[in-house]
Amino acid sequence: MVLRGVLALIAGGASVVVAGGYRGADVWVWDWADVVFRRRTRYATPWWSLTTMRIQFGIAGAVFLAAGAHTLVR
Repeated sequence: MVLRGVLALIAGGASVVVAGGYRGADVWVWDWADVVFRRRTRYATPWWSLTTMRIQFGIAGAVFLAAGAHTLVR
Protein backbone atom coordinates (compact mmCIF):
# COMPACT_ATOMS: atom_id res chain seq x y z
CA MET A 1 0.00 0.00 0.00
CA VAL A 2 2.86 2.36 0.70
CA LEU A 3 4.25 1.87 -2.81
CA ARG A 4 0.84 2.60 -4.30
CA GLY A 5 0.58 5.82 -2.28
CA VAL A 6 4.06 6.97 -3.23
CA LEU A 7 3.43 6.26 -6.91
CA ALA A 8 0.17 8.22 -6.74
CA LEU A 9 2.02 11.16 -5.18
CA ILE A 10 4.67 11.02 -7.92
CA ALA A 11 2.03 10.89 -10.66
CA GLY A 12 0.12 13.74 -9.02
CA GLY A 13 3.25 15.84 -8.74
CA ALA A 14 4.12 15.25 -12.39
CA SER A 15 0.58 16.15 -13.46
CA VAL A 16 0.66 19.35 -11.44
CA VAL A 17 4.01 20.26 -13.02
CA VAL A 18 2.48 19.83 -16.49
CA ALA A 19 -0.64 21.77 -15.48
CA GLY A 20 1.48 24.62 -14.19
CA GLY A 21 3.66 24.70 -17.28
CA TYR A 22 6.87 24.50 -15.26
CA ARG A 23 9.89 24.80 -17.60
CA GLY A 24 7.88 24.00 -20.69
CA ALA A 25 6.57 20.64 -19.45
CA ASP A 26 3.13 21.40 -20.91
CA VAL A 27 4.55 22.02 -24.38
CA TRP A 28 6.68 18.87 -24.13
CA VAL A 29 3.58 16.78 -23.32
CA TRP A 30 1.64 18.52 -26.12
CA ASP A 31 4.39 17.65 -28.63
CA TRP A 32 4.70 14.09 -27.30
CA ALA A 33 0.94 13.58 -27.71
CA ASP A 34 1.20 14.88 -31.26
CA VAL A 35 3.59 12.04 -32.08
CA VAL A 36 2.00 9.20 -30.08
CA PHE A 37 -1.78 9.45 -30.26
CA ARG A 38 -3.73 8.43 -33.33
CA ARG A 39 -7.01 10.18 -32.41
CA ARG A 40 -6.34 13.74 -33.44
CA THR A 41 -8.19 17.02 -33.46
CA ARG A 42 -7.56 19.75 -35.95
CA TYR A 43 -4.57 20.74 -33.78
CA ALA A 44 -3.13 17.21 -34.26
CA THR A 45 -3.26 16.31 -30.55
CA PRO A 46 -5.99 14.65 -28.46
CA TRP A 47 -6.82 17.99 -26.80
CA TRP A 48 -8.63 20.93 -28.36
CA SER A 49 -6.26 23.47 -26.84
CA LEU A 50 -3.26 23.77 -24.55
CA THR A 51 -5.50 25.29 -21.89
CA THR A 52 -7.84 22.29 -21.97
CA MET A 53 -4.88 19.95 -21.59
CA ARG A 54 -3.52 21.91 -18.64
CA ILE A 55 -6.92 21.93 -16.91
CA GLN A 56 -7.26 18.15 -17.35
CA PHE A 57 -3.77 17.55 -16.00
CA GLY A 58 -4.52 19.85 -13.06
CA ILE A 59 -7.67 17.93 -12.14
CA ALA A 60 -5.90 14.58 -12.53
CA GLY A 61 -2.98 15.85 -10.44
CA ALA A 62 -5.27 16.96 -7.63
CA VAL A 63 -7.02 13.57 -7.63
CA PHE A 64 -3.72 11.66 -7.63
CA LEU A 65 -2.30 13.79 -4.82
CA ALA A 66 -5.43 13.35 -2.71
CA ALA A 67 -5.49 9.60 -3.34
CA GLY A 68 -1.80 9.24 -2.54
CA ALA A 69 -2.11 11.22 0.67
CA HIS A 70 -5.18 9.24 1.70
CA THR A 71 -3.41 5.94 0.99
CA LEU A 72 -0.34 6.88 3.01
CA VAL A 73 -2.26 8.31 5.97
CA ARG A 74 -4.70 5.40 6.19
